[in-house]
Formats: sequence, structure tokens, C-alpha cells
Amino acid sequence: MLKRVTLPVLSVLVLTTGSVLQAQPVPEGVASTSPPPVTTVLPGEIGGVLLIDTRANAWSGLNRFIDLPPGFSGPGFLPYIPAEVNFARDIQPWLGDWTAIALMPGAEGTSKASLQENAVMVAPIEDPNRIPNFVAQLSAIQGQPRERQFQGVTLLEWPGQNMAQEQRKAPGSGQSRPVALNPLSAFKQSKWLKGLPILAQTRPILPDATPGTPAQPVPRPPGVPAPEVQGTAGLAIAIVPGYVAAAQSSAPLERWIATKDTSNSLARDPQFQRTLAHPEAGRSLVMGYGNFPQLAQLSSASPLLNRLLPLPASGDMNPAGGELTTPYSAIDLMVWMEPQGIRAQSRGFYKSPPLKPLGAPNPNPMAARLPASTYFTCGGSLNLWEAIGPILGQNLLTLPGLDQIPEFTQSTLGLDVTQDILPWMDGEITAFVFPTNRGFFPIVDATMTLGMGSMIETSDRPSAERLLTQLDERIANQLSGAITITRHQINEKSVTSWEVMNPNGRTESVFAHGWISENTLMMTTGLGPFQELYPEPAQSLANAFNFQAALDPLPQGNLGYCYLNMGAVLAWVNTFVPPEINASPEGQIVLNSLGKIRSLSGTGVAQDTHIQWDLLMLLSPRS
Repeated sequence: MLKRVTLPVLSVLVLTTGSVLQAQPVPEGVASTSPPPVTTVLPGEIGGVLLIDTRANAWSGLNRFIDLPPGFSGPGFLPYIPAEVNFARDIQPWLGDWTAIALMPGAEGTSKASLQENAVMVAPIEDPNRIPNFVAQLSAIQGQPRERQFQGVTLLEWPGQNMAQEQRKAPGSGQSRPVALNPLSAFKQSKWLKGLPILAQTRPILPDATPGTPAQPVPRPPGVPAPEVQGTAGLAIAIVPGYVAAAQSSAPLERWIATKDTSNSLARDPQFQRTLAHPEAGRSLVMGYGNFPQLAQLSSASPLLNRLLPLPASGDMNPAGGELTTPYSAIDLMVWMEPQGIRAQSRGFYKSPPLKPLGAPNPNPMAARLPASTYFTCGGSLNLWEAIGPILGQNLLTLPGLDQIPEFTQSTLGLDVTQDILPWMDGEITAFVFPTNRGFFPIVDATMTLGMGSMIETSDRPSAERLLTQLDERIANQLSGAITITRHQINEKSVTSWEVMNPNGRTESVFAHGWISENTLMMTTGLGPFQELYPEPAQSLANAFNFQAALDPLPQGNLGYCYLNMGAVLAWVNTFVPPEINASPEGQIVLNSLGKIRSLSGTGVAQDTHIQWDLLMLLSPRS
């Protein structure tokens, strides 16, 4: 049981880092790492490859941070191979150095295909005498396979059984739809909101079903994938001299077998050789490389890949010719261990140099205005938000609405995002979440002790002020009687507050905005949070040890930075964890493993040849 819980946690720790990141420029004169042998049997035109170091001692550095199970041999698993196969006993003794998960070129005549139809795992064989026992283990778990021949290679097939996900909730239940599709349900149940008749008449984003009536299907917003299919995944195995290959079906295996002996191998590809020249390639546990146009083609048809990689949506492609508007030609990735935790870097290489001038690195200018207890913050130029926008809105969040903000803003407030809002946001833009018992969220629910806000620098204050005045007036008119707009003086600065009356007759501020310098606007979820930050917090984030430890090892970014205080966030989240999870051995293992993460931090740098993201997962050493 310990192994079954711990190994997925280790996989999450490593693979989550890999989905966000990007890397430092390769200095001239740095010699390339020798291509892993497995890359010599992969075709050069593959969409992408993830290489995992599968040597027995490669992952021993994790022992510094995580109490690994007895007999653990890194990485502890092979993709597609059932977890019931003992990795240390039945796989590691015959396994070679680097294992590849490759996205094969699509079948001829198909423009789009799913991840399952293209991905194949190729593992090197060091001791072929142990392979029969490995196949016997698979047969004992999966049943007797179906055998057939393809180009002289025996394929072993275990077909999968899929069944559509079913809704099993009672009709009319508020949980009849996935929780992720109804993030405001907790707020709509709040007593004070029900006491505001005008707010109650506004159309909810996702209305609950009327009690006593069947729950109606909820239309899936654009970009939200269909529910995952449940069932037993298929498995297909091919064994050729020197390698074991596996996939969910035989189709990608057949394409690999047909191309594995070509002279045009991935190891010879110049773009992949550039990845091997990365200065950290020699000590990386995971290396990744992708042909960006091909990855984007696949991503447009694969919800899973779309959640893992910051690739353009299908809207970025010419529907007729399938041509991409993205400026990138290739991406790469490195993940390795450092004394303070796990580092990851990746680069996205431009097809041609960008026309915009590169900004100078800015060492976190807004951090001094934030409290040391800040849970999360991201700060940088508008270029940063343009870069991470697809990740936040399209890949990581399955919540609807982010892509509907422009339409909502236009229809509700009469404001055009691209014309009325973005043009004056030409300086540093910082968003943040921090602990507080004042403002909107604690009013809605006393356990939601957090505040949110943003600070925006601008060179066009008059345009920003016109927008804020228009916003205040529209809110006052549309929600007259529910929200009152008032002005307050804080340290001789005028601050605007949106206020409501709670059921006890007390005035509560739910949103506030004001200028904290001549060119810096701050907005927070209430006047209380605003007062806690201005004129300055009691202790600043810039001087916090955890923040410095998280950002100092990373390059200073000219795009910006992000910081997550994982320890503080988990301490808050633990107040919501059900007692039965805390009491269970499995729950303790997961919570303790997550508790090792002190922070997640990243920086973004735009350079002449590529855009780069660096990530550090700061871990606490074992005591």
C-alpha cells in the first residue's frame, strides 16, 4: 500500500514541474550530451519525446527529501505497464538507461489524432534473458494476449474495455454536474447573498437545478473537454532486438516498427541536438523535446495533452491548411535535482526573432508592497500574462468563463477589454492572494480567510481613471439598492469602496480600488484588505526568507515571476481536509509528501532566440 500511494506522488512531483517550464541559453562551446541510444530508433519527424532516466541509482537524490519505500528503484514505473508488475523485481533488472515516451507521426491521411493513437513507450533492454519472465508477469495480470505479426515482429495485444462515465447523483442534486463546472455554488448558498434581492435576480453563470425537477445537462463551454472515459485501458507490446515498446493499441507500435531503422533518426535531428547541448542535460532525470507545430496539431485534438502543455488552441490554426500562427519552431525541457529541491527549465525557440524590443530584468518590484504571508503572486509585464494566459485559461483550468470574460465585460459593463482596458495596462501587473479575515471572501464564508487583488502600473492614468469611473457608475446603476459606492481616505489617498449591507445591518466592503502612487493602481476584494496593504504591510514579502529562497536561485526575468507559498497554502487547505483522510495511512502519506514542498517559483525571460521559463520546487530536507 505504501508503494502504491507514494509512487504516484513522486510522479506528480516530477511531471507537474515539467508542464510549466523553460530554460537558460546554451553557452557557446558547450559540448552536446551523447544522444541516448533509444533516440537512434525514433524517427526524426516525431511530434515530441519525453526521456526518463531509468538507471537504478539516478533517482537516489530524492532520498534527501522524501522517505522512499524500501527497495525503491527510480523512477519506480514504466508508462503503460500495469502497476501490479513489480518494477524493482521484474523490470529494473533488464532495463537500460533512458526510456522514451514518443509521439509518433500521425497515420497517413489523418490530420488529427488523439494522444492515445500516437504515443508509444520505448524502453531499452540490457538483459534480454529476463524478458520472458516480464511477459509472463503481464499475462498473469492482463490475461492471455492476442498475438499477431507485423513486419516480422510479434505484437502482443490486450484490448481495452471502455465505458462512458455515468452521472449517479440524485435528480435535482446540486452535485449533478462536475464540481469544477460550478465554482460559485458555495457562494450562492450564502445567507447574506439571499438577503440581497437585487443580486438574487441577476442571472447566475451556472444555475442549479430547481428542487424536484430533473437536473438539465449543462452546456460545455468552449475549451472544456468532454468527461474522461472510464474503463480498462488497452495494452499492446512489441519486443525487438534491444527494445521493448508499449502503447494503448498496436497502431502507434506499427508506425514505430516501420520507421525505427531509418537513417533519419531523432538523434540526428539538429533541433534535438540543440536540446542535448543544454548545460544541464548531463544530470537531468527527465529531458523533453518537441516539434512545436506537430505538438500543436496533436494538442488541438487531445484534451489531455492540451492540459499538460502550453500549446495554442485550434483557434490559432488555419482551418483550411492547418498552418500555425505560433512563432515557435521547437521546445525543450530539462528536470534535475539540486540541493534545495527540483529544478526544471524549458525553452521555446522562435521561428524568427521577435519584433518587440526585449525588456530589462526587473527584480520583483511589487514584492515590497505585499505581505510576507502572501499565498500566491504573479507579477510582470503584459507580455507575461499573454504568455501564461493560454496555460491558465486553456490548459490547467477546466473552469468555464475565462475565455468568456471579454464577452461578459462587453455585455454587462459595456467595456471592451482590448480597447478600454488593456491599452493603459502598460507597466508592471501583479496579481496576489494573501490571508485576511476581512473583505469579500470572509464575508461570504468565515472559513475563506483570504483576499485577492492586483497592482497595475500605467503611463496613462487618465484613461485608467475614466474606466474606473465608468465601472463605478455602471455598478451603482445596475445594482442600485444592493451595492453602494463610497469614498474613503487612507493616508491622504482617496479609495473607492463597493459596499453591501449584511443580514445583521452592518456595512461590508466587497471591493476597493485606489491609487497607491502616481502611476500604480491597486484593487482588492474589499476595503479591509486594501488597508492591510497600504501604505505598507507590517512585514513585506520582499524580505521574507521563503520568498528569497524561492526566487534567488532563478534567473531574473524580464517577463516576470510567479511564487506559491506551498507551506502556507497547505496549512490553510488542511482546515478543510475531512478527518477521515487525516486519519488514514494513505492520506497521511500524501499530505506528508505534499508538506515537503515549501514553495513553487518560476521566472520568465524573453531572449533573442527563445522564450525561457525556469521553475524551482523548493523542498524541505528529511529530518
